[in-house]
Amino acid sequence: MPLKQIVAAAACLIAVHSVQVRAASPDETALCNEAMDNGDHIRALTHAEAALKRNAKDREALLCQGRALSEAGRYDAALAAMENALQLSTAPMDRIVVLTLTGNVQRDAKRYDEALASYRQSLALAQSEQDKRFQRINHNLIGEILVATQQIEPGLQSYLAGAELAANDTERADNYGRIAQTYGSLGRYDEAVDYQIKAMLTEERSGDFNHYAYATLELGRLHTAAGNHAEAEKVLNRIIERSKAQEAPYWEARGYYYLALEKTANGHQAEARPLLAQAKQISERIGAEELGRDVAAAMDKTNQ
Repeated sequence: MPLKQIVAAAACLIAVHSVQVRAASPDETALCNEAMDNGDHIRALTHAEAALKRNAKDREALLCQGRALSEAGRYDAALAAMENALQLSTAPMDRIVVLTLTGNVQRDAKRYDEALASYRQSLALAQSEQDKRFQRINHNLIGEILVATQQIEPGLQSYLAGAELAANDTERADNYGRIAQTYGSLGRYDEAVDYQIKAMLTEERSGDFNHYAYATLELGRLHTAAGNHAEAEKVLNRIIERSKAQEAPYWEARGYYYLALEKTANGHQAEARPLLAQAKQISERIGAEELGRDVAAAMDKTNQ
């Protein structure tokens, strides 16, 4: 689910990539960072090369080059750029940033042990500097890798540690959602539901409607997985109605889809089919292709 990945990862990525520092070649380096923010790693590489041609020791240009090379799948070259940036980093905060970004490249290259080592180095430095922001970022990044490599319980502990360092509702909601999902992976649904309720209420209080809708749908999904069918239906019907009121068709369609999955899990395939039909109709109208594929797969199952 790409939306889930965007929401769950947004806080970490934005936090890391929003660290702004002065560059030796301000124009080209700024243009490189701007291109990366816009998802254009090819243009970013052009600007990074121009900046480094002017000053081979431009640390920020090296960081931007490393990120762009990683996006291009050129991981060894990206890591070489990050290593050069690290050699130019003397201040602890600068080293924290480089080590975290290095871990991101290693993670993208699926070099998970190396990524964990980089994140843990960054975490140790952040702890020595009493920088709670980067402590939380690294705890969450460590948790992501541990969970992805089926080290679920240690990953959960890392997310719990990150939650203790949250500075605002956005960060709290992010960690609550991570913790809920991980408890769900462990089959510990009571704890999963408790944390997802916290995530939902925090998003309702301080987030935008997209984040609130996502958190509510996840709560419905967890209730379904736990066999709490009445609660699941109540939660999902509520978000469908609120999505209609907000004129948010994507979330309305996703609500129908989740409610259909709940009906199917409860043995009510006949009730699921019209819900899937509604989700399909809306998905096609708004061009939500991936959701449409999920709905089509669910329709195939209910027709078997």
